[in-house]
Amino acid sequence: MAEEDELKLLGMWASPFVLRARLALSFKGLRYEYVEEEIFGNKSELLLKSNPVHKKVPVLIHNGKPICESQIIVQYIDEVCGATGPPLLPFDPYDRAVARFWASYIDDKMFSSFMMMIMGNTAKEKAEGMGQLFAAAETLEGALKECSKGKPFFGGDSVGYVDIALGGFVAWVHTRDRLSGLKHFDADKTPLLAAWLERFDALNETKAVMPDVEKLVELSKKRQAQADAAAAVVQGDELKLLGFWGSPFVLRARLALSFKGLSYEYVEEDLKNKSELLVKSNPVHKKVPVLIHNGKPICETQVIVQYLDEVYGANGPSLLPVDPYDRAMARFWAAYIDDKLLSSFMMMSMGKTDEERAEGRKQSFAAAEILEDALKECSKGRQFFGGDSVGYVDIVLGGFVAWLHLIDRSTGSKQFDAGRTPLLAAWLEHFGSLDAAKAVMPDLERLVGLSKMRQAQ
Repeated sequence: MAEEDELKLLGMWASPFVLRARLALSFKGLRYEYVEEEIFGNKSELLLKSNPVHKKVPVLIHNGKPICESQIIVQYIDEVCGATGPPLLPFDPYDRAVARFWASYIDDKMFSSFMMMIMGNTAKEKAEGMGQLFAAAETLEGALKECSKGKPFFGGDSVGYVDIALGGFVAWVHTRDRLSGLKHFDADKTPLLAAWLERFDALNETKAVMPDVEKLVELSKKRQAQADAAAAVVQGDELKLLGFWGSPFVLRARLALSFKGLSYEYVEEDLKNKSELLVKSNPVHKKVPVLIHNGKPICETQVIVQYLDEVYGANGPSLLPVDPYDRAMARFWAAYIDDKLLSSFMMMSMGKTDEERAEGRKQSFAAAEILEDALKECSKGRQFFGGDSVGYVDIVLGGFVAWLHLIDRSTGSKQFDAGRTPLLAAWLEHFGSLDAAKAVMPDLERLVGLSKMRQAQ
């Protein structure tokens, strides 16, 4: 590799797949720029551009060209930097094929068993994951004996491709040992793997990039707590939504429930003859929507959406951003939609004179132009206010989607016009095409009838 070459690695510190790439770079003695990605929040534009198919780390960028998928990255590094450091893949084609086979086995069997142990919904599932991991380790014991030919590593005297592939999981093996109190590479059951683990850990190239096990333990505990909380919430949960089919605020709550994939009982309210349950559940305003969760009422549409996101964080996409500032911005624009867009819609629909209705229309266009800039800022060039997936502001604005189409029908012009507000026009099309939105969107013809009836009144 030439001195002027530029290497950049996009990763996340705890990912075993990113660790593989870092191990390969370390054993090859290569310098590179490391960029930590926020994979649970807003992924960077560089990551999305570099890996548009999967939008995942790791991504190695070599002189501006992206290479994705950890095993492909390791092989690429070995091929491009063959004269640097030890060769990772064997010279003999058959040995190379065998090495690729065992690397694939590690991803197929070991990774899946790790995921079952960590993410299993029941103790039985987690125990099954542990059993599969021990079985995979015993198979790898035989592979190590075959590949190493009695030498320290799968690659023989030096670390090779299979060592790097398995090495990506080393920190997580130690983490699971710590949390379970067991040795997953046990000296009695798998003595060769136990010795391999000790030797691999001791190498300076490994130490240089290995993540801190204590941090991984804390991350694992945090994720487990979130999973347990989500499971506890879902088991025996009772969700009931009191609403009115034509309300944009009720639609918001239904959109949030739909995007979170939650089952609930819907109770249609007669707003002229409100039920005792509605009046009891929302004694302050006596309005819909009201979400009743295990007997506890939550009122006000934006409050309901945030509550659903906090309680069901592990279900569906996160609606509110992880970063506190980004959360504040999302809440600001949600408030703006209710303050400016709603008031202009009301003036257009309920204005007593043509002048009032024309002023409402003018205000709605002005609000749309400001929201156009907000979408550009919040989306960072992606489809939604929430980035790649629907977020809090999308849900809040989404509550008005059916009414936007209604106003377009009644006025003969587009509220979100491709000429004036191209981003919002595209957003409206993207949002309306989503199955989770279609599932709860009210019928436009029925809304037209409701609007005519109210106008006549």
